Amino acid sequence: MEDQYPLSVIASDRTDLYEICDDMERIADQLGGAIEIQLCTSVLARLRLDLLQYQQDEEVLFALLLEREPDDALLARCVSLAQSEHIAISSHALELAEPIGELCAGSKTNNADATGYLLRSSFEYIRQHLRWEDALFFHGTRYAVESVNGAALKAGLIRNRRLRDRHLRVAD
Repeated sequence: MEDQYPLSVIASDRTDLYEICDDMERIADQLGGAIEIQLCTSVLARLRLDLLQYQQDEEVLFALLLEREPDDALLARCVSLAQSEHIAISSHALELAEPIGELCAGSKTNNADATGYLLRSSFEYIRQHLRWEDALFFHGTRYAVESVNGAALKAGLIRNRRLRDRHLRVAD
Protein backbone atom coordinates (compact mmCIF):
# COMPACT_ATOMS: atom_id res chain seq x y z
CA MET A 1 0.00 0.00 0.00
CA GLU A 2 2.91 2.34 0.74
CA ASP A 3 3.99 2.14 -2.91
CA GLN A 4 0.54 3.35 -4.02
CA TYR A 5 0.78 6.52 -1.91
CA PRO A 6 2.77 8.62 -4.44
CA LEU A 7 0.45 7.56 -7.25
CA SER A 8 -2.55 8.64 -5.18
CA VAL A 9 -0.92 12.08 -4.76
CA ILE A 10 -0.57 12.43 -8.53
CA ALA A 11 -4.13 11.15 -9.04
CA SER A 12 -5.38 13.74 -6.56
CA ASP A 13 -3.41 16.46 -8.36
CA ARG A 14 -4.96 15.44 -11.67
CA THR A 15 -8.45 15.51 -10.13
CA ASP A 16 -7.71 19.01 -8.87
CA LEU A 17 -6.62 20.07 -12.37
CA TYR A 18 -9.95 18.87 -13.77
CA GLU A 19 -11.67 20.88 -11.01
CA ILE A 20 -9.63 23.97 -11.89
CA CYS A 21 -10.84 23.57 -15.47
CA ASP A 22 -14.44 23.32 -14.26
CA ASP A 23 -13.94 26.47 -12.17
CA MET A 24 -12.41 28.35 -15.12
CA GLU A 25 -15.46 27.34 -17.15
CA ARG A 26 -17.73 28.71 -14.41
CA ILE A 27 -15.82 32.01 -14.49
CA ALA A 28 -16.12 32.18 -18.28
CA ASP A 29 -19.87 31.56 -17.98
CA GLN A 30 -20.17 34.42 -15.47
CA LEU A 31 -18.44 37.03 -17.64
CA GLY A 32 -20.77 39.90 -18.40
CA GLY A 33 -22.67 39.30 -15.17
CA ALA A 34 -22.00 38.85 -11.48
CA ILE A 35 -18.60 37.25 -10.92
CA GLU A 36 -17.84 35.07 -7.90
CA ILE A 37 -14.78 36.81 -6.49
CA GLN A 38 -13.93 33.87 -4.21
CA LEU A 39 -14.00 31.51 -7.20
CA CYS A 40 -11.63 33.78 -9.14
CA THR A 41 -9.31 34.07 -6.14
CA SER A 42 -9.23 30.30 -5.71
CA VAL A 43 -8.51 29.65 -9.40
CA LEU A 44 -5.80 32.29 -9.52
CA ALA A 45 -4.06 30.90 -6.43
CA ARG A 46 -4.23 27.33 -7.71
CA LEU A 47 -2.90 28.32 -11.13
CA ARG A 48 -0.05 30.27 -9.54
CA LEU A 49 0.89 27.85 -6.77
CA ASP A 50 -0.38 24.37 -7.56
CA LEU A 51 -0.06 23.96 -11.33
CA LEU A 52 3.74 23.97 -11.31
CA GLN A 53 3.78 21.48 -8.42
CA TYR A 54 1.53 19.10 -10.33
CA GLN A 55 3.70 19.35 -13.43
CA GLN A 56 6.91 18.82 -11.45
CA ASP A 57 5.42 15.70 -9.88
CA GLU A 58 4.57 14.33 -13.32
CA GLU A 59 8.13 15.13 -14.45
CA VAL A 60 9.41 12.81 -11.71
CA LEU A 61 7.04 10.12 -12.94
CA PHE A 62 8.12 10.61 -16.56
CA ALA A 63 11.80 10.35 -15.61
CA LEU A 64 11.10 7.05 -13.87
CA LEU A 65 9.21 5.75 -16.89
CA LEU A 66 12.11 6.70 -19.16
CA GLU A 67 14.56 5.12 -16.73
CA ARG A 68 12.55 1.89 -16.83
CA GLU A 69 12.34 1.90 -20.66
CA PRO A 70 15.47 3.80 -21.83
CA ASP A 71 15.38 2.45 -25.40
CA ASP A 72 11.68 3.08 -26.07
CA ALA A 73 11.62 5.83 -28.70
CA LEU A 74 7.82 6.11 -28.65
CA LEU A 75 7.80 6.62 -24.89
CA ALA A 76 10.51 9.25 -25.22
CA ARG A 77 8.45 11.12 -27.84
CA CYS A 78 5.30 10.90 -25.71
CA VAL A 79 7.11 12.21 -22.64
CA SER A 80 8.61 15.02 -24.72
CA LEU A 81 5.15 15.94 -26.00
CA ALA A 82 3.73 15.91 -22.46
CA GLN A 83 6.57 18.14 -21.28
CA SER A 84 6.06 20.61 -24.13
CA GLU A 85 2.35 20.72 -23.33
CA HIS A 86 3.21 21.44 -19.69
CA ILE A 87 5.15 24.49 -20.90
CA ALA A 88 2.18 25.60 -23.03
CA ILE A 89 -0.22 25.13 -20.10
CA SER A 90 2.06 27.19 -17.86
CA SER A 91 2.04 29.93 -20.51
CA HIS A 92 -1.76 29.86 -20.56
CA ALA A 93 -1.76 30.18 -16.76
CA LEU A 94 0.52 33.23 -16.97
CA GLU A 95 -1.74 34.84 -19.55
CA LEU A 96 -4.76 34.18 -17.35
CA ALA A 97 -3.19 35.79 -14.27
CA GLU A 98 -3.93 39.36 -15.33
CA PRO A 99 -7.60 39.06 -16.33
CA ILE A 100 -8.44 36.73 -13.44
CA GLY A 101 -6.53 39.04 -11.09
CA GLU A 102 -8.67 41.96 -12.28
CA LEU A 103 -11.80 39.92 -11.66
CA CYS A 104 -10.50 39.07 -8.17
CA ALA A 105 -10.15 42.80 -7.52
CA GLY A 106 -13.79 43.28 -8.48
CA SER A 107 -13.01 45.01 -11.78
CA LYS A 108 -15.06 44.35 -14.86
CA THR A 109 -13.02 42.99 -17.71
CA ASN A 110 -12.44 45.42 -20.58
CA ASN A 111 -13.11 42.73 -23.14
CA ALA A 112 -15.32 39.93 -21.86
CA ASP A 113 -15.17 38.13 -25.20
CA ALA A 114 -11.36 38.00 -25.23
CA THR A 115 -11.20 36.95 -21.58
CA GLY A 116 -13.86 34.31 -22.17
CA TYR A 117 -12.00 33.00 -25.20
CA LEU A 118 -8.73 32.84 -23.25
CA LEU A 119 -10.40 31.00 -20.37
CA ARG A 120 -12.22 28.57 -22.65
CA SER A 121 -9.21 27.80 -24.82
CA SER A 122 -7.11 27.26 -21.68
CA PHE A 123 -9.43 24.89 -19.87
CA GLU A 124 -10.18 22.94 -23.05
CA TYR A 125 -6.47 22.58 -23.77
CA ILE A 126 -5.76 21.44 -20.21
CA ARG A 127 -8.64 18.94 -20.30
CA GLN A 128 -7.46 17.57 -23.63
CA HIS A 129 -3.92 17.23 -22.25
CA LEU A 130 -5.17 15.44 -19.14
CA ARG A 131 -7.32 13.04 -21.18
CA TRP A 132 -4.36 12.24 -23.43
CA GLU A 133 -2.09 11.58 -20.43
CA ASP A 134 -4.84 9.53 -18.80
CA ALA A 135 -5.13 7.33 -21.88
CA LEU A 136 -1.40 6.90 -22.36
CA PHE A 137 0.17 6.88 -18.90
CA PHE A 138 -2.51 6.46 -16.26
CA HIS A 139 -4.97 4.01 -17.79
CA GLY A 140 -2.92 2.58 -20.61
CA THR A 141 -1.26 -0.80 -20.38
CA ARG A 142 1.97 -0.23 -22.29
CA TYR A 143 3.27 2.62 -20.11
CA ALA A 144 1.41 1.80 -16.92
CA VAL A 145 2.58 4.08 -14.12
CA GLU A 146 1.71 1.48 -11.49
CA SER A 147 4.92 -0.34 -12.34
CA VAL A 148 7.29 2.55 -11.58
CA ASN A 149 9.53 2.44 -8.54
CA GLY A 150 7.20 3.68 -5.79
CA ALA A 151 10.01 4.56 -3.40
CA ALA A 152 11.80 6.64 -6.05
CA LEU A 153 8.54 8.38 -6.98
CA LYS A 154 7.82 9.14 -3.33
CA ALA A 155 11.34 10.55 -2.88
CA GLY A 156 10.87 12.78 -5.93
CA LEU A 157 7.53 14.10 -4.70
CA ILE A 158 9.02 14.87 -1.29
CA ARG A 159 11.95 16.66 -2.94
CA ASN A 160 9.52 18.73 -5.04
CA ARG A 161 7.62 19.82 -1.94
CA ARG A 162 10.78 20.74 -0.07
CA LEU A 163 11.89 22.89 -3.00
CA ARG A 164 8.46 24.52 -3.20
CA ASP A 165 8.41 25.22 0.52
CA ARG A 166 11.87 26.76 0.32
CA HIS A 167 10.79 29.05 -2.52
CA LEU A 168 7.61 30.06 -0.70
CA ARG A 169 9.58 30.95 2.43
CA VAL A 170 11.92 33.15 0.39
CA ALA A 171 8.92 34.93 -1.12
CA ASP A 172 7.42 35.61 2.31
